[in-house]
Amino acid sequence: MNITPEIVRNIIDNGDITVEFQPIYSLNTRKFIGLEALSRGVYEGRLISPFFLFDYAKSENRTLELDRICREKAMKAFTAQSSAPTLFINFEASVLNGITSGTGEIQKTAAENNIHPQNIVIELNESRVKDSYNLLMFVDFYRSKGFLIALDNVSNGLDTLNRIMLINPDIIKIDRAIVSNIDTNTYNQEVFKSIISVAKQIGAMTVAEGVETVDEVITCMLMGVDYFQGFYFQKPEQFNYLFTNEVRIRVEDAAQRLNISTKKNATVANLSLESYRRIIYDLVNRLSDSEHDNYNEELKRYVAEHNEIECAFLINSDGFQITDTVMTDDIEILEGYHPALMGTHHDIKNYFYAIKEQIEDPFISGWYISNATGKSCKTISSKFYNKKGEMIVACVDLKRQSGL
Repeated sequence: MNITPEIVRNIIDNGDITVEFQPIYSLNTRKFIGLEALSRGVYEGRLISPFFLFDYAKSENRTLELDRICREKAMKAFTAQSSAPTLFINFEASVLNGITSGTGEIQKTAAENNIHPQNIVIELNESRVKDSYNLLMFVDFYRSKGFLIALDNVSNGLDTLNRIMLINPDIIKIDRAIVSNIDTNTYNQEVFKSIISVAKQIGAMTVAEGVETVDEVITCMLMGVDYFQGFYFQKPEQFNYLFTNEVRIRVEDAAQRLNISTKKNATVANLSLESYRRIIYDLVNRLSDSEHDNYNEELKRYVAEHNEIECAFLINSDGFQITDTVMTDDIEILEGYHPALMGTHHDIKNYFYAIKEQIEDPFISGWYISNATGKSCKTISSKFYNKKGEMIVACVDLKRQSGL
């Protein structure tokens, strides 16, 4: 079918937009942590690519109008699925050029659909924005309201680093151009590792976009990526067609192959699992008999007793930090880093998500750069129940010892 301007105009005028979702998976937990909403035009029963829609909208100065229609449709469709987790929505960042940012339209639409801001990730393609000031105002406004910010289509080059440092995103989505054939392309591997390194330094989670083969998945995972999105796991679909048995088999197969690859990989440290379990279980046993007002003091005592611990903190069942980040007295905090404050939201972090979803307890991360200190650490987490029967997740960051 020939897609004419008249067809596209009718789609926009009538709001004939449908939404498909593509899951974002955690291989550690073997579950999806979010859904990206992808809008399609509908004409005479056929789906029309968003490329045609936004290309026309740009030529007619209707980009913002179309972007809002897609966003409203996405949130409405997301609300209808009670089992859905975090919603990833695309924001056409080019509309920020020369307009007042942070008008609250996304917040308003979320409220109308009863979606909490902490359950929404706003995806930005910063390269389309010429007005950096408006971009920063937009990001600061929505982050202050509890929304998460993702930087989309991150690839290589100096501009990439500048974009990341400008926005300081919560999530970095690594472009398909880097992920494609990464298992055999050494240049892409080096670019990928550099992006992962920057993400660790600023405390951002990472998503490998567009994975199509299990070898790509395994290679990305071994280099430290957090989450995956792509045709290997699932093509964009209506919600009812997501999470089939075939998808579950693919996830499990990738996880099993990763375990085999990890054991064969000479660069992976031999983990002292029993030691890690002892550290976190001793802490949760102590905290389970404590009152809420005493949590900080208990953490201080425990951290002081263990030289291997960098810091410790507690998270409630909604993902919010309910204590200070209690640091060991002798720890050096590098410039530009700071411990998370009480009230920080950790809902999308692996160390919380794995415990909340009862996937892995205790959860033991790999080594990464601590957002609290700027030094290499490993996070261990486990749950306990307070005297009111409420679930609390205890998290401990371990220092990296020499030789590990």
